[in-house]
Amino acid sequence: MMTQTSLRVLAACAFKTKAHNRLFHADTKVQAIAHANYNVVFDIDGVLIKGKQVLPQTHRALGLLQANNVPYIFLTNGGGLRETDKAEQLSKKIGIHISPRQLILSHSPMRALAAQYEDKNVLVVGGNGSDCRCVAEHYGFKHVVTPEEVHAVYPSVCPSSDNEARSVPLAEKYLQSVLRPVEAIMVFHDSVDWGRDLQVMLDALVSKDGYLTTVKSQAELHTTKQTVPLYFSNSDLVWSNEYPTPRFAQGTFRTCLERIYKDMTGHSLEYTLFGKPMTTTYQYAESVLNKIAPPIHYGIDGTPKPRTVYAIGDNPYADIAGANAYGWQSVLVRTGVFVPEGNENHHTHPATAVVDDVEDAVRWIISKEIRKEHPF
Repeated sequence: MMTQTSLRVLAACAFKTKAHNRLFHADTKVQAIAHANYNVVFDIDGVLIKGKQVLPQTHRALGLLQANNVPYIFLTNGGGLRETDKAEQLSKKIGIHISPRQLILSHSPMRALAAQYEDKNVLVVGGNGSDCRCVAEHYGFKHVVTPEEVHAVYPSVCPSSDNEARSVPLAEKYLQSVLRPVEAIMVFHDSVDWGRDLQVMLDALVSKDGYLTTVKSQAELHTTKQTVPLYFSNSDLVWSNEYPTPRFAQGTFRTCLERIYKDMTGHSLEYTLFGKPMTTTYQYAESVLNKIAPPIHYGIDGTPKPRTVYAIGDNPYADIAGANAYGWQSVLVRTGVFVPEGNENHHTHPATAVVDDVEDAVRWIISKEIRKEHPF
């Protein structure tokens, strides 16, 4: 039998969307569920932030979780910086402290590749300046080369791209890596110069033994596979910023490379994907959750009870597809990539719930958990 207190808590967490006269307001108080056995995983772009703007519901959503002692992490297909730097950047932007331990970037699981490629020369693609080089070195890769460095040594590698002078010249030791054979290609972040980066990556893929200034014979191109292994950190075709419609993301860049390589060689491009919705990324996220929020509910036999994980995202093909496949509860918001005509769910990757924004998502989650604790 439910107590009057339980009924008041449940009433406070009743959920209705704006289209049905939403009951919630910014000052609504939600009582805490003691030792709640659930976690929340946030996407960032299109959920908490839109381009350079923090969405107004973000502070209220995070505040509700903090008030209720609900552990949460951030799982994004963005990246390009070390986790410590990105956490600091995000903390300043949102106005709430975020620990690097709470943040998983698209390339975070790729740190595991450092053991395999520690002493090999790796072409690291994407991001601004030397940011992704710093990420790779932070992960333990000892020999890194970037398209920018290739362009500095060979200005004619991509005549259509500007080879602008840097305020701080590239270190000579970095330029020396350009002459070494490329033994793997890793795309850590979105390319800022598609023409140059596609050209340099293709040069490595069709080279003789990874040497960038060489190319296989026509017979070899059509009878042998690509020269070096290839890894991408993000499969998204599009992402959402302030522009009215979604913008190209790393998946579109990959699609271009696939088509060029196929036309040149007759072979399909081979690669390994990280980021959402790949299972490897969700396994990594689960390990992070286990560290910051170890299971606190145990059965009679002393084994941990499985917790519920809620993933909030705006991209059905990444956030929702990945969460559904991994057995998490998925909540789809209408503030990013997903822009339905009405109140419908996504046709291919339907979410557990569809709501207007991240605040609605958090309130729906808390309401559902209270109903589990206090069923009628």
